[in-house]
Amino acid sequence: MISDDEIKQKAIELEVSTSNVQRDYVFGWLLSGIFHISPTLSSSLILKGGNAFRKAYFADARYSGDLDFSVQAEIDPTLIHNELNQVCQYVNDNTGVTFAIDENRVQPKRVDKEIRAFEARLYFRSFFGDEHVDLKAKLDVTEFDRIFLPIQQREILHDYSDAEACVGNVACHQLEELLASKLLALIQRVHSPDLYDFIYSVFFQNALPVNRLQVLQTFLRKTIYEGSPGVARDLLLGIPFNTFKNFWEKYLVRPRASLISFDTAEEQFRNIIESLFGLLSGESRGTAGGIFRPGYLSHYSSEQRNLIMEAGRTQTLLQIHYDGLSRLVEPYSLVYKVRKDGVGREYFYGYCIQGGRSGGEGIRTYTQDKMNSIQLTDQKFEARFPIELTKSESQSGPEYFGRLFGR
Repeated sequence: MISDDEIKQKAIELEVSTSNVQRDYVFGWLLSGIFHISPTLSSSLILKGGNAFRKAYFADARYSGDLDFSVQAEIDPTLIHNELNQVCQYVNDNTGVTFAIDENRVQPKRVDKEIRAFEARLYFRSFFGDEHVDLKAKLDVTEFDRIFLPIQQREILHDYSDAEACVGNVACHQLEELLASKLLALIQRVHSPDLYDFIYSVFFQNALPVNRLQVLQTFLRKTIYEGSPGVARDLLLGIPFNTFKNFWEKYLVRPRASLISFDTAEEQFRNIIESLFGLLSGESRGTAGGIFRPGYLSHYSSEQRNLIMEAGRTQTLLQIHYDGLSRLVEPYSLVYKVRKDGVGREYFYGYCIQGGRSGGEGIRTYTQDKMNSIQLTDQKFEARFPIELTKSESQSGPEYFGRLFGR
């Protein structure tokens, strides 16, 4: 294990907390352990999310509170648990980091007809010797993630004094796919790290080239806008920048060398989006005011989605008038789906607590073509499910609605 002094010095140097440094250090060793002693996990887990940037691509990327993985088939949670216990022992043997292995947990994020996502919680003792302080390393595993670009093998990035020992390769999403996922997230939730990760990776880092056209094409494939890219462009330029600005510092944990002001981030994002969509040929570029085929492309406007996302962020009920009837709704998620007949729509998932045709409570889906009006109320609610319209460290992890109800 690295010394307390190295942890403190790294925290001072990077202007982050010692807890973030300790967790970041452990994440590197967990990835190394998976590579060295668990062929099952190393051949199944595909790193994505914030730590894919930091641990596979850019050593100065922001800190992330968990490790997110995709798997492309079913995976046994008991197997995950047993393998991670062995990985923890490997890390302990090689570093001296003490894990509370008996407290390790792997639990389903939800159970439907089949379990589709798991959360692993691994607890380790603070490096500073306080027996009453345990830190948590969280891993999220999502089954059957749809991956569009080739999976990459990258060397683990571990910027500590024992880097020569903490080695190995990690399977991860291609950089352009990670960036496409960030663009998708920006139009479906309010989470300032999404904007930061995109801007840092495309504009500020100088380590790797980015295929911008591939980013855009992959983003469009993840949505319903392949035939109407101008609509997607306008939605990206219409994200709630003022809300992002208010939370720019709250949810960002970045090394000092990677600090970006919000005003700079917004300016560069707008420029990059215009540049990205300018890469398309005039014939395929399209405009928001171009040909529109009702039933083929049904989606919420920037004004509507920003209202829905604000309600999710503040846990405030929405009063909606839908298909001729009034409803009081808890907002949870926006999800794109393409039916087998090729019809692409965006679905708003909400929990109806009052009104509607049946008058009963429950999860409902609402499409834009039947949405007459949306109004923000002053009534708060306690969330029954993860609110995917926003994200905090306590709500990180796999999506709920897009998986549970099909995509």
